[in-house]
Amino acid sequence: MRQVVDTLYGWPEWLVALLFLGLMVTACEIGYVLGLRSRAAEKAKAMVPTIIASILALLGLLLGFTMSMSVSRYDARRLLVVEEANALMAAYLRTQALPTPDCIALQPLLRQYVDNRVRVYQNALDPQTLQQGKAEDARLQGELWSRAAALAQRNPESVPAGLLLESLNNAFSVENSRWIGFVAHLPEGVIYVNALMGLVGALMVGCDFGITGHRHPLSEAFLIISITMVLTLIVELDHPHSGVIRVSQQPLVDLQRRMAAPSH
Repeated sequence: MRQVVDTLYGWPEWLVALLFLGLMVTACEIGYVLGLRSRAAEKAKAMVPTIIASILALLGLLLGFTMSMSVSRYDARRLLVVEEANALMAAYLRTQALPTPDCIALQPLLRQYVDNRVRVYQNALDPQTLQQGKAEDARLQGELWSRAAALAQRNPESVPAGLLLESLNNAFSVENSRWIGFVAHLPEGVIYVNALMGLVGALMVGCDFGITGHRHPLSEAFLIISITMVLTLIVELDHPHSGVIRVSQQPLVDLQRRMAAPSH
Protein backbone atom coordinates (compact mmCIF):
# COMPACT_ATOMS: atom_id res chain seq x y z
CA MET A 1 0.00 0.00 0.00
CA ARG A 2 1.40 3.36 -1.00
CA GLN A 3 1.31 5.94 1.76
CA VAL A 4 -0.33 9.17 0.60
CA VAL A 5 1.36 12.19 2.16
CA ASP A 6 0.03 15.72 1.84
CA THR A 7 2.29 18.68 2.55
CA LEU A 8 -0.22 20.68 4.57
CA TYR A 9 -2.17 17.78 6.07
CA GLY A 10 1.03 16.11 7.21
CA TRP A 11 1.55 18.93 9.73
CA PRO A 12 -0.05 19.05 13.20
CA GLU A 13 -3.02 21.40 13.34
CA TRP A 14 -1.49 23.46 16.16
CA LEU A 15 1.61 24.07 14.02
CA VAL A 16 -0.56 25.24 11.11
CA ALA A 17 -2.39 27.61 13.48
CA LEU A 18 0.83 29.05 14.94
CA LEU A 19 2.41 29.46 11.52
CA PHE A 20 -0.57 31.30 10.11
CA LEU A 21 -0.94 33.42 13.24
CA GLY A 22 2.69 34.50 12.91
CA LEU A 23 2.23 35.29 9.22
CA MET A 24 -0.89 37.35 9.96
CA VAL A 25 0.91 39.40 12.62
CA THR A 26 3.85 39.92 10.26
CA ALA A 27 1.54 41.01 7.42
CA CYS A 28 -0.21 43.48 9.70
CA GLU A 29 3.12 44.97 10.84
CA ILE A 30 4.40 45.26 7.27
CA GLY A 31 1.16 46.98 6.29
CA TYR A 32 1.51 49.44 9.17
CA VAL A 33 5.03 50.37 8.12
CA LEU A 34 3.93 50.85 4.51
CA GLY A 35 1.01 52.96 5.71
CA LEU A 36 3.29 55.23 7.70
CA ARG A 37 5.34 55.89 4.58
CA SER A 38 2.18 56.75 2.65
CA ARG A 39 0.58 59.09 5.16
CA ALA A 40 1.09 62.08 2.91
CA ALA A 41 -0.95 60.53 0.09
CA GLU A 42 -4.49 61.87 0.49
CA LYS A 43 -5.83 59.57 -2.23
CA ALA A 44 -4.60 56.53 -0.33
CA LYS A 45 -6.56 57.59 2.74
CA ALA A 46 -9.78 57.50 0.75
CA MET A 47 -9.08 54.33 -1.23
CA VAL A 48 -7.73 51.98 1.43
CA PRO A 49 -10.96 51.56 3.48
CA THR A 50 -12.86 50.62 0.31
CA ILE A 51 -10.20 48.11 -0.66
CA ILE A 52 -10.21 46.63 2.87
CA ALA A 53 -14.00 46.23 2.83
CA SER A 54 -13.84 44.46 -0.54
CA ILE A 55 -11.02 42.11 0.50
CA LEU A 56 -12.63 41.19 3.83
CA ALA A 57 -15.99 40.60 2.12
CA LEU A 58 -14.33 38.29 -0.41
CA LEU A 59 -12.43 36.56 2.38
CA GLY A 60 -15.69 35.98 4.25
CA LEU A 61 -17.25 34.38 1.17
CA LEU A 62 -14.21 32.15 0.63
CA LEU A 63 -14.07 31.04 4.26
CA GLY A 64 -17.81 30.34 4.31
CA PHE A 65 -17.64 28.31 1.10
CA THR A 66 -14.58 26.37 2.27
CA MET A 67 -16.08 25.72 5.70
CA SER A 68 -19.21 24.33 4.06
CA MET A 69 -17.10 21.94 1.98
CA SER A 70 -15.11 20.83 5.03
CA VAL A 71 -18.20 20.26 7.20
CA SER A 72 -19.96 18.24 4.48
CA ARG A 73 -16.91 16.00 4.08
CA TYR A 74 -16.71 15.53 7.84
CA ASP A 75 -20.39 14.55 7.99
CA ALA A 76 -19.89 12.10 5.12
CA ARG A 77 -17.02 10.40 6.96
CA ARG A 78 -19.11 10.19 10.13
CA LEU A 79 -22.06 8.63 8.31
CA LEU A 80 -19.80 6.06 6.65
CA VAL A 81 -18.81 4.75 10.09
CA VAL A 82 -22.50 4.15 10.87
CA GLU A 83 -23.07 2.50 7.48
CA GLU A 84 -20.12 0.16 7.97
CA ALA A 85 -21.27 -0.82 11.46
CA ASN A 86 -24.80 -1.51 10.17
CA ALA A 87 -23.54 -3.63 7.27
CA LEU A 88 -21.26 -5.67 9.52
CA MET A 89 -24.01 -6.13 12.09
CA ALA A 90 -26.34 -7.39 9.35
CA ALA A 91 -23.67 -9.85 8.19
CA TYR A 92 -23.11 -11.06 11.75
CA LEU A 93 -26.82 -11.59 12.37
CA ARG A 94 -27.26 -13.41 9.06
CA THR A 95 -24.55 -15.90 9.97
CA GLN A 96 -26.92 -17.09 12.71
CA ALA A 97 -29.30 -18.37 10.04
CA LEU A 98 -26.58 -20.57 8.54
CA PRO A 99 -25.95 -24.22 9.44
CA THR A 100 -24.07 -24.49 12.74
CA PRO A 101 -20.64 -25.47 11.27
CA ASP A 102 -20.67 -22.51 8.87
CA CYS A 103 -21.87 -20.14 11.59
CA ILE A 104 -19.08 -21.28 13.91
CA ALA A 105 -16.51 -20.77 11.13
CA LEU A 106 -17.66 -17.31 10.02
CA GLN A 107 -18.52 -15.50 13.24
CA PRO A 108 -14.96 -15.52 14.70
CA LEU A 109 -13.68 -14.11 11.39
CA LEU A 110 -16.24 -11.31 11.54
CA ARG A 111 -15.20 -10.52 15.11
CA GLN A 112 -11.55 -10.36 14.05
CA TYR A 113 -12.47 -8.10 11.16
CA VAL A 114 -14.41 -5.68 13.37
CA ASP A 115 -11.60 -5.68 15.96
CA ASN A 116 -9.13 -4.82 13.23
CA ARG A 117 -11.34 -2.08 11.76
CA VAL A 118 -11.55 -0.40 15.17
CA ARG A 119 -7.80 -0.74 15.67
CA VAL A 120 -6.98 0.72 12.23
CA TYR A 121 -8.82 4.00 12.80
CA GLN A 122 -7.96 4.36 16.47
CA ASN A 123 -4.27 4.23 15.50
CA ALA A 124 -4.57 5.97 12.14
CA LEU A 125 -1.70 8.38 12.89
CA ASP A 126 0.84 5.58 13.13
CA PRO A 127 1.87 4.79 9.51
CA GLN A 128 3.17 1.32 10.37
CA THR A 129 0.03 0.34 12.28
CA LEU A 130 -2.14 1.75 9.51
CA GLN A 131 -0.30 -0.22 6.84
CA GLN A 132 -0.45 -3.43 8.85
CA GLY A 133 -4.12 -2.88 9.59
CA LYS A 134 -4.96 -2.36 5.92
CA ALA A 135 -3.11 -5.55 5.00
CA GLU A 136 -5.01 -7.46 7.68
CA ASP A 137 -8.29 -5.98 6.42
CA ALA A 138 -7.56 -7.32 2.94
CA ARG A 139 -6.66 -10.76 4.27
CA LEU A 140 -9.79 -11.07 6.40
CA GLN A 141 -12.00 -9.78 3.60
CA GLY A 142 -10.60 -12.41 1.26
CA GLU A 143 -11.13 -15.19 3.77
CA LEU A 144 -14.65 -14.10 4.68
CA TRP A 145 -15.67 -13.77 1.05
CA SER A 146 -14.15 -17.11 0.00
CA ARG A 147 -15.93 -18.95 2.83
CA ALA A 148 -19.26 -17.26 2.14
CA ALA A 149 -18.93 -17.86 -1.62
CA ALA A 150 -18.08 -21.53 -1.05
CA LEU A 151 -21.18 -21.85 1.12
CA ALA A 152 -23.35 -20.28 -1.59
CA GLN A 153 -21.89 -22.62 -4.20
CA ARG A 154 -22.64 -25.66 -2.06
CA ASN A 155 -26.20 -24.44 -1.48
CA PRO A 156 -27.21 -22.34 -4.53
CA GLU A 157 -30.79 -22.01 -3.28
CA SER A 158 -29.82 -20.92 0.24
CA VAL A 159 -31.41 -17.53 1.01
CA PRO A 160 -29.25 -16.90 4.14
CA ALA A 161 -26.07 -17.50 2.12
CA GLY A 162 -27.17 -15.00 -0.52
CA LEU A 163 -28.10 -12.41 2.09
CA LEU A 164 -24.75 -12.90 3.82
CA LEU A 165 -22.88 -12.27 0.58
CA GLU A 166 -24.92 -9.10 0.07
CA SER A 167 -24.09 -7.83 3.57
CA LEU A 168 -20.40 -8.59 3.17
CA ASN A 169 -20.34 -6.84 -0.21
CA ASN A 170 -21.95 -3.75 1.37
CA ALA A 171 -19.48 -3.76 4.28
CA PHE A 172 -16.45 -4.09 2.00
CA SER A 173 -17.73 -1.33 -0.29
CA VAL A 174 -18.16 1.04 2.66
CA GLU A 175 -14.66 0.16 3.86
CA ASN A 176 -13.28 1.27 0.50
CA SER A 177 -15.30 4.50 0.67
CA ARG A 178 -13.97 5.17 4.16
CA TRP A 179 -10.40 4.73 2.98
CA ILE A 180 -10.93 7.16 0.11
CA GLY A 181 -12.42 9.63 2.59
CA PHE A 182 -9.40 9.13 4.85
CA VAL A 183 -6.74 9.92 2.25
CA ALA A 184 -8.69 12.53 0.23
CA HIS A 185 -8.80 16.08 1.60
CA LEU A 186 -9.82 19.47 0.39
CA PRO A 187 -7.40 20.59 -2.35
CA GLU A 188 -4.51 22.34 -0.66
CA GLY A 189 -4.82 25.15 -3.18
CA VAL A 190 -8.19 26.08 -1.67
CA ILE A 191 -6.62 26.42 1.79
CA TYR A 192 -3.71 28.44 0.40
CA VAL A 193 -6.05 30.87 -1.37
CA ASN A 194 -7.98 31.43 1.87
CA ALA A 195 -4.71 31.97 3.74
CA LEU A 196 -3.41 34.37 1.09
CA MET A 197 -6.60 36.43 1.19
CA GLY A 198 -6.36 36.55 4.99
CA LEU A 199 -2.79 37.81 4.77
CA VAL A 200 -3.75 40.45 2.22
CA GLY A 201 -6.60 41.57 4.46
CA ALA A 202 -4.27 41.86 7.47
CA LEU A 203 -1.74 43.76 5.35
CA MET A 204 -4.34 46.28 4.21
CA VAL A 205 -5.74 46.76 7.73
CA GLY A 206 -2.24 47.47 9.02
CA CYS A 207 -1.70 49.85 6.10
CA ASP A 208 -4.89 51.74 6.96
CA PHE A 209 -3.78 52.13 10.58
CA GLY A 210 -0.42 53.43 9.38
CA ILE A 211 -1.99 55.96 7.02
CA THR A 212 -4.37 57.33 9.63
CA GLY A 213 -1.72 57.26 12.36
CA HIS A 214 -4.14 55.67 14.83
CA ARG A 215 -3.58 52.05 15.79
CA HIS A 216 -6.13 49.75 17.43
CA PRO A 217 -4.22 46.71 18.78
CA LEU A 218 -7.39 45.09 20.12
CA SER A 219 -9.11 45.30 16.72
CA GLU A 220 -6.02 43.88 15.03
CA ALA A 221 -5.89 41.03 17.53
CA PHE A 222 -9.58 40.20 17.03
CA LEU A 223 -9.20 40.17 13.25
CA ILE A 224 -6.04 38.05 13.26
CA ILE A 225 -7.27 35.55 15.84
CA SER A 226 -10.70 35.20 14.22
CA ILE A 227 -9.35 34.47 10.75
CA THR A 228 -6.73 32.10 12.16
CA MET A 229 -9.34 30.19 14.18
CA VAL A 230 -11.65 29.74 11.20
CA LEU A 231 -8.85 28.58 8.91
CA THR A 232 -7.53 26.18 11.55
CA LEU A 233 -11.03 24.80 12.07
CA ILE A 234 -11.33 24.12 8.35
CA VAL A 235 -8.08 22.14 8.38
CA GLU A 236 -9.12 20.36 11.58
CA LEU A 237 -12.47 19.26 10.15
CA ASP A 238 -10.80 17.94 7.01
CA HIS A 239 -8.22 15.96 8.98
CA PRO A 240 -10.62 14.07 11.27
CA HIS A 241 -8.29 11.41 12.65
CA SER A 242 -6.03 13.77 14.58
CA GLY A 243 -6.36 16.92 16.60
CA VAL A 244 -9.36 17.85 18.71
CA ILE A 245 -12.25 17.20 16.30
CA ARG A 246 -12.28 13.53 15.34
CA VAL A 247 -14.72 11.21 13.60
CA SER A 248 -16.08 8.98 16.35
CA GLN A 249 -15.65 5.23 15.91
CA GLN A 250 -18.33 4.58 18.54
CA PRO A 251 -20.71 2.66 16.21
CA LEU A 252 -17.95 0.15 15.46
CA VAL A 253 -16.90 0.04 19.12
CA ASP A 254 -20.50 -0.71 20.14
CA LEU A 255 -20.65 -3.45 17.50
CA GLN A 256 -17.37 -4.86 18.75
CA ARG A 257 -18.75 -5.09 22.30
CA ARG A 258 -21.99 -6.63 21.10
CA MET A 259 -20.13 -9.31 19.16
CA ALA A 260 -17.89 -10.02 22.14
CA ALA A 261 -20.84 -10.41 24.52
CA PRO A 262 -21.81 -14.04 25.19
CA SER A 263 -24.96 -15.11 23.35
CA HIS A 264 -27.82 -16.64 25.32
